[in-house]
Amino acid sequence: MVIGWIYPRILFFGTIIIIIIIISSVIGCKLSEFQCNNGLCIHTNRFCDGKNDCGDESDEPRFCTPCNRTYYGDVGKTYDVEIHRPKEDKLPFICHLIFEAGSNELGDIVQLAFDSFTIGTFLSFIKDGCPDGYLEILEVDRPQVGGKWCGTSWGPTLYYSETNKITVVLNLRILSKDQSSYNFDIKIYYKTLKKNSAIVKYGGIPPSSWNDNTVTDVVNASHKQTYHLPPPKSSSNVYYLGDLISGTYCSRIFSDCNEKLCRLQSPNFPGVYPRNLTCYYAVRQQKVPSGKHAVITVRQPNAHLVFIRSSASLYSRPPQQQSEQQSKELSVGLFKHVFYVISQVWSECDEVQDYVTIYDGYTTRDSPLLKFCGERKAVPEVTSSGPELLVEFTTSPYGTFLFPGTPQSFHGFQLEVEVSFLDQEAVSYIRNKRCEFNLKGSGRGILESPRHSLTPNTTCTYHLEGGETVRPTPTFRPMPGRYPVQYDPKFWQKQISSPPPRYKIWLSVLKFDVSPPLTSSEDPCAIRLQVWDGNFRDQNCYDESCDADKIRIMTSKKSNATLLAKYCRDEIAKTCDHELLGNQTHRPRPCSLNESFLSTKNAITLQLRLKEATALRHVSFKALYEFVDLHQDGEAFGDGLCSRKFVSRTQGQSLNTVQKFQSPKDVFLYGRGGNTNLSCIYRFEGKKGEKIKINIQNVGMGTRPCKSLYHPDINKILCHGNLSAYVRIYEYPLRNAPPLPRDCLCSGGDGLTPLNFVSSGHIVEVVFEVLNMNSMDDFKTFHFEGSWEFVQQTICPRSQQLKGPSGEIHFVSPSKTPEEINCEYQPWVITPSEGKYLYVKAKGAHIDKNLITYEEAMNNVSHTFQTNTCGTKNRVMIYTGGMLNSVVCPQPLISDKRRIAEVFSSGWHLSDTENQEDATMAILRDESSEKVIRSKCIFVEYLGKEDGQYSVTWLELGRRKPILPPEGYVMKDCIHKCPELDACINSSLWCDGTVHCPSGYDESLGHCYIIFQLPPLYLAFGVIGIICLLTAIVIATLRSCKKRRKNHSSSAVPSESSIFEKKEVIC
Repeated sequence: MVIGWIYPRILFFGTIIIIIIIISSVIGCKLSEFQCNNGLCIHTNRFCDGKNDCGDESDEPRFCTPCNRTYYGDVGKTYDVEIHRPKEDKLPFICHLIFEAGSNELGDIVQLAFDSFTIGTFLSFIKDGCPDGYLEILEVDRPQVGGKWCGTSWGPTLYYSETNKITVVLNLRILSKDQSSYNFDIKIYYKTLKKNSAIVKYGGIPPSSWNDNTVTDVVNASHKQTYHLPPPKSSSNVYYLGDLISGTYCSRIFSDCNEKLCRLQSPNFPGVYPRNLTCYYAVRQQKVPSGKHAVITVRQPNAHLVFIRSSASLYSRPPQQQSEQQSKELSVGLFKHVFYVISQVWSECDEVQDYVTIYDGYTTRDSPLLKFCGERKAVPEVTSSGPELLVEFTTSPYGTFLFPGTPQSFHGFQLEVEVSFLDQEAVSYIRNKRCEFNLKGSGRGILESPRHSLTPNTTCTYHLEGGETVRPTPTFRPMPGRYPVQYDPKFWQKQISSPPPRYKIWLSVLKFDVSPPLTSSEDPCAIRLQVWDGNFRDQNCYDESCDADKIRIMTSKKSNATLLAKYCRDEIAKTCDHELLGNQTHRPRPCSLNESFLSTKNAITLQLRLKEATALRHVSFKALYEFVDLHQDGEAFGDGLCSRKFVSRTQGQSLNTVQKFQSPKDVFLYGRGGNTNLSCIYRFEGKKGEKIKINIQNVGMGTRPCKSLYHPDINKILCHGNLSAYVRIYEYPLRNAPPLPRDCLCSGGDGLTPLNFVSSGHIVEVVFEVLNMNSMDDFKTFHFEGSWEFVQQTICPRSQQLKGPSGEIHFVSPSKTPEEINCEYQPWVITPSEGKYLYVKAKGAHIDKNLITYEEAMNNVSHTFQTNTCGTKNRVMIYTGGMLNSVVCPQPLISDKRRIAEVFSSGWHLSDTENQEDATMAILRDESSEKVIRSKCIFVEYLGKEDGQYSVTWLELGRRKPILPPEGYVMKDCIHKCPELDACINSSLWCDGTVHCPSGYDESLGHCYIIFQLPPLYLAFGVIGIICLLTAIVIATLRSCKKRRKNHSSSAVPSESSIFEKKEVIC
């Protein structure tokens, strides 16, 4: 019964097995599997592993070997292959293991993990390093490089293929004769990976969800460790690994890395790199924006992505006699040393000869910027000076896997690439591979340390030299007390061979930062910055003689350069570091001369001397430079620092020749140079019979609240607003007369420039004045440009200067006589006597300022205003105290015909004084100086545009007695006065038949007849006496007549003779 129960079950399972075998024989096994004779499929690594995996021993045939076979694997699965020690009679033992990723579910690349590795003995990295045997790895479609590994590894070592197929060649020639020591033991774990999952090598995001940012597939089952990685930001972060150069194993070309995420990787990164290899990574930027200069930077801030062998002793096998505990202690010590070891540079990498060299260019003939090796140390930024950079990776012919095993799985290196664009004209990169800069000309700028890496023993020289120099002329402003050179007033009289400098260089060092030295024994001044006064050119020396205070330099002309300052890491000379605190809203005070340098010549030299590469020791300096332009047109005039004079010469080409002049460009005259106020006078003196044409343009007055407006009544441009910055034109009608103000400009870009002015006389002054400047103001904020020309004109034959107690000026338009025509635009100047003032009156009405813009003037906006206020376009302008006092309409409207325009000379009104005592003292002050007399002058100018005849009268006034006389002062009131003016007039004007006082007080009867000048009492007695006398005469006359009538009536018949007698009486 038991047999009956068992037999059906055996039959059932047998049937199932037969079905499986039939299906397997029909369908077949996968490429990653081995098909047994019984139809079963097993992994290819199970073939000849010493175990009956098929059940029929078809996977373990006699004399089988795992060598010379191709191994496949499914993605994500790990397989192992173990090669046992061959027998001595089988030497030399050669074994080929082929690992292939068949794409799709069979993967794209192959990962090998050497879990147990011993082949022969490792002796050297450079020569005959593997005498007993070696391991070699070959990549499909790549040339054979011949690198070999041997020795013993105590931990897993990873290898990632560059292609989908690799061949591992095991070559053992000699077995160890010591049976206690085995020199052959190979166990390899392999697996296939998808490229999109190998994010450390290729970047991007793995296809599965990124829940745990770890790498667990880089170690085998016997060494479980994980390494956290930052997740990529997006799928676009796929690395661009360059284009492989045909016929090479690993040399690649990179182009336009500003558009790609370029990465320079050692071959087979992040696994071990091959031996006996040289790779070139050529990076070139082809697309460069206009006006820019491209530089290329490589770096690796993540220290765990750099692991390049640097020390041979670090990987040597521990001595046999050491105990197991000693070996463990040594392993721990070595691990700590590996993790904290400082990267080796330059010749320190020659021991193993595994190193990376970065060249400043496209070939190995270019200057090497850095040569490094070492383990777990970040690679600093290394930047090329141009759009090309070459990275060379070299490995020694022989190698051994890490001993003791590395605690992490990254080997080789990966470098990031960044492309930056600098201004093409900037002084921030070297030209022609030579760190020398020549700045010649004018302007200002910033000097910075090169924005790229520099090689050791480099000297960067910055030659700052002013523009052209001219022969000694007085066109350069001497600055006693401002510059550190004492001004010699007899300089121009000396016979000198070299011209004076037009430019001086103002240099301010803002910062000088140097990273700490690599070793404590290093020279603290191995990196230094030097400032030289003059054009210094050395011969690349580093000894103490280069630091002499004065050194003879070899140029076309012998000259001396003086060392002004030296900056080291722990030795900082004067700096102007507060300038670094400035921003767009805050401007710090300007650098003073105590914080900066000012050359005594037209050149200054800045030198940066380096003994170390800047990639290892970061150097950063920043300096402001400015070419101070001392040039000024014309000749020195007066005491002003910028006042100039232009004189018409008898000899020369000054007549009818247009010449230019402009505001000064000396920064020390402006706020940024430490000056607050600036006043420049440009005086033009022509000969009699010449006039001056002035053209003003390119006016800039910053943001001052002032605007230039047009005055249509007088055809002039006036300044309206805050007069803290302006350009004003003055004219001198007479040499000894005060100036007459003309046009004024205090803003630019309003259509009123260029301003063309033609003088009526032969002396003109242009005044450029700026007040209350701040530290941001300079000649770019406040400036103007102009031109001038002396032109011949007809001389006015009459004198336009008037003096006297009174007078009258007649104006006629249009001019008729030759004299009137030649003097048509000449103003009249009325000069008072000493201690006197002037009173001018004209029939007409004062006109308020009718200021309009340039656009309104073009649209004739002022025509309506003039029609409503004045009946003519003719105007009379009266100037007092050097300013326009009044514009008079000489023909007011009918309702205004009796209006009179009155003007007093400057100083007459005392309204500006604070009290009466001040007014009294102002009257008694000495007024006899020429300056005071000139300030009291009155100018009268007629602007005739239509037919008309007008007149202006003036009267010389004297002050009456003070309102509050000072103590002890006795002063009588004047006899000849105008009460309505509260002034005294000249006695010659009293009762001269012409009314001078506005009320006619000077021609009244009481003043002009003696009888009316008697005292009132005497005058009353005189009137009474006259009345009595007249009364007596009348009474006597009446009595006489009455008596005659009575006599006539008493004679009745008169005789003839009596009649004749009466007739005679009547006759």
